[in-house]
Amino acid sequence: MSITRLGRLAVLGAAVALLSGCGGGARPGVAAEVGAETITVDQVDELTASVCAVQKDAPDSADPNVPNVLSGERARNSALQGLILRSIADQMADDYGVETGADFQGQVDQVRLQYRTVDDDKVEAALPAYTSIAYFVDIMGQIGDTTDSELSDDEALTAGIKLAQKWETDNGIETNPKFGSFSIGDQEIESERSDLAFAVSQGAKDAEEGSEDFAASLPESQRCG
Repeated sequence: MSITRLGRLAVLGAAVALLSGCGGGARPGVAAEVGAETITVDQVDELTASVCAVQKDAPDSADPNVPNVLSGERARNSALQGLILRSIADQMADDYGVETGADFQGQVDQVRLQYRTVDDDKVEAALPAYTSIAYFVDIMGQIGDTTDSELSDDEALTAGIKLAQKWETDNGIETNPKFGSFSIGDQEIESERSDLAFAVSQGAKDAEEGSEDFAASLPESQRCG
């Protein structure tokens, strides 16, 4: 998932991005430690349930980039990614004294429009997942702009990403082993495969890829949407 293209893509990438691999150790009930903030498993499960409720009610044409059916594992990893992105953006926004602007609000309105046939309360509950990438991009662009007001939008975003990478190095992001690892790359949100877990069987490879056909074949209790 290219960070430099996120501002021009549909903002729902966080709902379908699968983080694979394992992070380090974590306290019971904790999904991730992001700098000074803690993301709990309950928070992940709550956001996942909100996304699944929207995906279940959404028409197939709501967004061609987002499959209507996801595996439960994929949905939970995506929810955690969204919460991590927002946590980083929130903490850095406080450090640099910036806040979201009109571009981000436009992305939020776009999500609401795309899911206009779904109950408003369900969509609002799922917005933190559907808009996490747009939120992160908006904040990083504004932070980058504080370093040089003459930068283009893309240059400001690149500068902000560099500062986010430094923030990650200085503050740390540790995920529970049951979830995917997380790292901010130059062009994408990166995950690392653990050498203790890798796909061997075709079924495992299908699960790793997270295809909609595979997700649809799962029991209802193991799928989202």
